Amino acid sequence: MELDLVDVSRWQFGITTVYHFIFVPLTIGLAPLVAAMQTAWHVTGKERWYRATRFFGTLFLINFAMGVVTGIVQEFQFGMNWSEYSRFVGDVFGAP
Repeated sequence: MELDLVDVSRWQFGITTVYHFIFVPLTIGLAPLVAAMQTAWHVTGKERWYRATRFFGTLFLINFAMGVVTGIVQEFQFGMNWSEYSRFVGDVFGAP
């Protein structure tokens, strides 16, 4: 099986998208969890809520940063590998 440029571009974009999609739902799920734990710490003043907030808050920040990095890579892939597609549907999923 011989891969041409389009096939390699599809594989590259697919792998990047899979890694990016790992971070998106985790970030969305961790945000209300960390907010609830910090609220519980503020209301009760218990040290265990503070420690849990610090732990999951750190995970949230690392996860958010990794999501930003993989999202930027996707943005460059749209511009370099799929430029005609981006030009055609740019007004729909991106800024004109």
